[in-house]
Formats: sequence, structure tokens, C-alpha cells
Amino acid sequence: MPQQELYCICRKPDTGQWMIACDFCDDWYHGSCVSIHESQADLIETYACPSCTAKGLGTTAWKRKCRLPGCNQPALVDGDKKSKFCGPDHGVAWFKLNIEAHSKDADDGLRNSAISPSDLSAILSSISNVREFKQLGDVTPTPASPNFTLDDQQRLSTLNAQKAEIHKKLRYLEHKTSYIEYAKLRATALKTVCGFDRKLVWDDAEWAEWCDSDEGARILNRIREFKASQDEQKMRASVADDANGVGNGDKKKRGRRPKQQASIQLNIQDILNVVGSTDEDAIDDVCMLERRRCSRHASWQHIRTEEVELDERVLRDNMVKIEREEQAIRQRAAIRSFKDSTRNAGRCIVVN
Repeated sequence: MPQQELYCICRKPDTGQWMIACDFCDDWYHGSCVSIHESQADLIETYACPSCTAKGLGTTAWKRKCRLPGCNQPALVDGDKKSKFCGPDHGVAWFKLNIEAHSKDADDGLRNSAISPSDLSAILSSISNVREFKQLGDVTPTPASPNFTLDDQQRLSTLNAQKAEIHKKLRYLEHKTSYIEYAKLRATALKTVCGFDRKLVWDDAEWAEWCDSDEGARILNRIREFKASQDEQKMRASVADDANGVGNGDKKKRGRRPKQQASIQLNIQDILNVVGSTDEDAIDDVCMLERRRCSRHASWQHIRTEEVELDERVLRDNMVKIEREEQAIRQRAAIRSFKDSTRNAGRCIVVN
């Protein structure tokens, strides 16, 4: 029986599996033995086996690969029509693939929304060569007047009305926050009394009506003035504490900061005078039960504050959604306007 010819670094005969020849020693090698797959064959310009590479006879030279993922064909780097792809079809496929990927990866779906083929066509119509294509985005173009459809105009009008309503509700919530802070201060001054104010459980319509009334406007304005006066007193007291060296005793030397002394004294009469000309008016809607016995209004200060904060977060989240939708409508209108201008110029390119 004649002896079989041996090949490759494994020194085994031809078993029928794919092999590649070295361009320097003309020996044949199993692709699996030299870590080269059959699908890569067209990408190899010159192959040097491990032995020839180690001897310095040469190295493997690879052709430039088509940029489309999954394609193992060489790019068209020779000839008149050079390309980074193996053919025009794979160039179009690469752009479509990236547009789809960009759409899936967009954070908000609006600012980073994908460019459709028709939108891309409108953009490409404004350039005439590769250099201009690479410079896209370097200079901000002069925007055309947005081309709003009738539906766009109606929707924008609705969104503007919703934004105005949210701004109004936020203003009422700001008033309620000020009133809650005042009610807390009044409850602190009343000491053992519950101090819950029934105005804090009014519904939105009742609260808005009261805020817009002469009485509500007067009381809210006096609360703002009272708060400003309190803040000024605290600032002056803080300056006085610093000047008198409060907090510089022995405890500070041992690394502990002593508790600050009370900066201002709460005057119950001044607090009551903010909302009423008489004591009866000032506490007309206030729960005067002893705090520890009023289970109905337990923890009202924390509950009402958290309710207002939650309502504010919901309104601001809704405002963000409205603004994003508004931005999307304006972007689509701007793109339509740009497409119309290029189409009228006779330079529109249709992308199928």
C-alpha cells in the first residue's frame, strides 16, 4: 500500500476538509489547524504559514473587508468605483441597518429619533460630493419656516392649553406649600394644640377659588411678607451668633459641635395676625383639640407636605411629556419644510 502524502503542521494526509496553501513554501494546511475559516478565503491576499512567518519569509496579507456585518467578501478598493463595501447593495444595507439600530437605541425617541429613508434623501439632496457629506453638522444651516399641517396646528394649540393649565396648577401648589409652612409654624406656636387647618383638605377647585379671592390673595401675600420677615430675623440672629462666638466652647475643642441656640422667638400673636384681624378669625378653620388626643389629624404636617410634593412631581412629569411631544411635532414640521425646499429646487433624491 503506497504511503499517503502528509500535510500541515499536524502532519496528516488530506482528509477532505478545507485547506489553504502557503504562498512561500507551497505546503498545504488544514484551516482548522491554522485558525482560518473557509469563509475568510476571499479576504486573504497572501498567506504565510506559521513556519514561514517564524522564519521571516513573509506574513499573511489581508484584503480590506466589506463593512457590512456578517459579510466576508473584500471591499471594492480597486478600479474606478472604490468603496468600503463589496457592492452597492451592501452599502445600502449597511445604512438601513444603522438607521434601525439608532432608532432602537434612542433614549427619548424624539431628539434622537431615527431618520427615515425619505428624510435621509432630503438631507443628501443638499450635498454634491463626499467632502460635503463629511462636513454635515459642522455648520448650522439656516432653518426654513416649519411646515405645520392642520393636525399639527390643532395639536400644538391643545398642548399649549395643557401647559398653561399645568403652570396654573403649579402656582396654586406653590401657594399651598407656603400655607402649609405657615400652618406648621402656627401649630408650633400653639404648642399642645393639633393646629390642623381645614383649608388643607379642600379640593383643587375650592383651593383655586380661595387663592383667587380677595381674602385668599390678602392672606397669601401676608404669609409671604411674614416669611420674608422671619428669614431676615434668622439671618440677623445668625450674624449675631457668629459675632458672639456661639459654638466655640469646650465641646467644639473635643470635636463635637454644640446645639445652636434658638435664633428667634415665635410670637403667637404675630403669627395669628397674619391670617385674621382677630384671634377668632385666625383660628376659625383650625383644629384646637389637644395634639395627643387628636387621632384624626395625626401626622398631618408630613402627610400634607408629601401630598403637595407628589402632585408637583406628577405635574412636572406631565409637562416634560408635553414638551417632548411638542418638540417632536416641530422637528417633523422642520424636516418637511426642508424636504419641500429641496424638492422645489429639483434636487430631491428618492431612496427606496
